[in-house]
Amino acid sequence: MIALQTIFLLLLCAVIVVSVAQKLRIPYPIALVLGGAAIGFIPGMPDINFNPNVLLVIVLPPILYYAAFGIAFREFQNNWKEIFSLALGLVIFTTIIIGTIFKWMFPQYSWALAFAFGAIVSPPDAISATTILKRFSLSPRLVSLLEGESLINDASAIVLYKMAVIALLSGSFSLTEGAAEFFRDVFGGLMLGIISGFALQLLSRRHLEPVLGVVFSFTIPYCTYVIANLLEVSGVIAVVVNGLIGSRIILGHHSSLRRVLGFAVWDIFVILLNCFVFILIGLQLKKITASMTYQQMMLYTAYALLITLAMIVVRFIWVYAKSGLRYAKALYRPNSVKICHQILREAAIIGWSGMRGIVSLAVAIGLPYAYPDGTPIEGRNEIIFMTFIIIMTTLVIPGLSLPTLIRWLKIDTHSPHQEMLHSRKQLAQVADEKLQNFLEVKKIDDSEFQFLQTYFESHHRVLEMSHSEDGKKQKVEGIRQEIIHTQRKRLLEMWQKKEINDVVFTHLEQELDLGEVHVARAELK
Repeated sequence: MIALQTIFLLLLCAVIVVSVAQKLRIPYPIALVLGGAAIGFIPGMPDINFNPNVLLVIVLPPILYYAAFGIAFREFQNNWKEIFSLALGLVIFTTIIIGTIFKWMFPQYSWALAFAFGAIVSPPDAISATTILKRFSLSPRLVSLLEGESLINDASAIVLYKMAVIALLSGSFSLTEGAAEFFRDVFGGLMLGIISGFALQLLSRRHLEPVLGVVFSFTIPYCTYVIANLLEVSGVIAVVVNGLIGSRIILGHHSSLRRVLGFAVWDIFVILLNCFVFILIGLQLKKITASMTYQQMMLYTAYALLITLAMIVVRFIWVYAKSGLRYAKALYRPNSVKICHQILREAAIIGWSGMRGIVSLAVAIGLPYAYPDGTPIEGRNEIIFMTFIIIMTTLVIPGLSLPTLIRWLKIDTHSPHQEMLHSRKQLAQVADEKLQNFLEVKKIDDSEFQFLQTYFESHHRVLEMSHSEDGKKQKVEGIRQEIIHTQRKRLLEMWQKKEINDVVFTHLEQELDLGEVHVARAELK
């Protein structure tokens, strides 16, 4: 009971930390990693013991499922070769290099543990990079590359991690058996993800009303992950594929209310999960550092910084090697100078966006405590400590300097304003044509036609004004908002004077809220 109370109190602290980060315009993952480190050293903070396997089941499925829904589906399709190059090739390359460096640093530990550590720190985090990049209206292609990489590389890294842990616990590893296990895990997870994705999304779309559908969506990643574990295939890949299918289906086959409710609730849930994981690592750090001497902490911190440097170098080598091929092809295209410069600038952003985050953290503290015979696994504390330092370093240094790098490189930005304006005009035209059709076939009379035409035209103009860059339109939108605020004050006065009851007040307030707000999703940046 004390542990549960402690977690809720610390969740409150974490939310306050995120709020302060928003005020200071610092990406919230950076604030969480620093706040999590500080929380663990609060005097009198109790130890909280947990099963690492249970932690992975709680945290990983929803994080991966949510990430799949955040990807721009068409951009993912168009850039899948580059995404898989980063998500598979770079992850394997990084795991091998970092595993080798870890073995050199700690020759007393097994190669299996070294490669487990390499797999833990190899995947960059989606939330950390895109939280920063979305502020700059960069090209959808660049953002989707990083989001797609972070989704697929989580799956590939955790498959490698699982193989390394199996080898660690069994004490032996066969390359042939390992390769067969890898492909069985991947193929089995892929098939399960496809089947469960279509089956569960079809069930939700046809038989569940919006609120229950959103509740059901929380069970989808967990059920998929658990079934995959029972079938001994990759639950991570199954959840990712399931999420990708769901993200495509929800675009056109669910009600609008389901989408609005679903995105809002999931955004909140994932932020809470981030807070929860960083709290746990903070509590773990106190226990881990208590068993280390000051000299050991300094040494392991130096090791972590060296590994961070190695990961950055490895990432830049891979990214620029891949970009070199695009650069060579671009030399023969019209306007080649501009295209080539853009390729090199984008490569710099991708190379510098290798921030590690919640998945690495969750997998690190999910490392087993002991071998099957009960013998403690040596090196676990060192891995968790170094993983935290790596996450903190990659978040703070690249994370805070990335905006400066974007401005210095003068990366071309992509403003969707004109595209949205043109699309809205097309939608308004569709509405007008449909109304004309209804009038011609006598489904509506002239008065109904005039009313509906005025409604859709007004709705179009309100949306246009609320997202306009034109000063005159912004002024009109400001006046509209002020009138709604005045209406709300009058409504509140009516309720306070008991002229209307609670039910009427709540209903009318919701109508004013819908009239005032034009966004269905308020993302935390």
